[in-house]
Amino acid sequence: MDDFSTNRHAENLVKFDFVPPSPSRHPDLWFSDGNIALVAGMFYFNVHKGLISRNSAPLADAVNLRFSLLADASCLSSGIKHDAQDFDNVASLLRLTTKYCVEHIRKDIIRGMSAIWPKTLSAWEFREADATDPTGVYKPRAIYPHPILVINLARETATADLLPSAFYDLSRCAASEIATGYLTPGVTDRSEMHILSDDDLLNTLRGREHASRFLSTFVVNELEGRDVSAGCVYRNDPDPFRKRLCQATFEATTFEILRDVNGVVFHRSSDPLFAIMDADLMQTRSDSANGRLSLLHRACEPCRVEFTASVDAAREEMWHKLPGWFGITGLTSWP
Repeated sequence: MDDFSTNRHAENLVKFDFVPPSPSRHPDLWFSDGNIALVAGMFYFNVHKGLISRNSAPLADAVNLRFSLLADASCLSSGIKHDAQDFDNVASLLRLTTKYCVEHIRKDIIRGMSAIWPKTLSAWEFREADATDPTGVYKPRAIYPHPILVINLARETATADLLPSAFYDLSRCAASEIATGYLTPGVTDRSEMHILSDDDLLNTLRGREHASRFLSTFVVNELEGRDVSAGCVYRNDPDPFRKRLCQATFEATTFEILRDVNGVVFHRSSDPLFAIMDADLMQTRSDSANGRLSLLHRACEPCRVEFTASVDAAREEMWHKLPGWFGITGLTSWP
């Protein structure tokens, strides 16, 4: 055996964890009416901005830079747009105001972002409508920042209230796209790829599966073999075809959802919230374009109203479940 092996006695080494002491209040330079706190060495101070700025040029430059940055943040936050083009500015301002605890500006920024990543289902519907063009094609990436950017920013700035809708938005992407990450258009360097943390990646895929199962359960419970309303217009109709008209409508609706035609037509192949709503909208559209239900398949008004109530209840239930599905904690409230 080599007696000079450097690893021979490695197991006998004693390791010490060094924990630096925390700064303490300076015994003299701490004034109750001071308006700026500073840390230097092993002490922290509460002093007057005007006095230290007058007597120290370096300190004056540092203090003035900090306050000018926050003043700029206040001005910028009132003029920025919370869209894909302005996201870098929004993210920078949110990081700055979080770091320096400027709560009034931070809240303004979060309020603006919440219009795109809302807490309520009704606000989500407005958001989705804005991203749909006149032909009915859904194009969110043209106007909204990618949800991976928002999720990472929310984690960095402890803005949990933005996470449920951002996770749901991301879960509608293909699993391969979620795992690969997002590269800003025009950027070719793969090192600039924005990716989720391992935990958030698993949370996204897990939530995606929960949402898919919820849609399947809705189809089974509310569409397959659905009974007609007690007030169905055709319940006692002697014509066998007309008597089954409402049931046939729900069967046709089931077929439309199962073949995922909404993904082919509207580019929403993995959007349970939309699919459930679309099951109801099929009953009211006046045309049969793009393979939708024909005018021969329309439930009577009592059956349609009853089904609409089921759709609304299911979508609200799903919206309430989002934080749990995606493993999100620390919310101030939901929805």
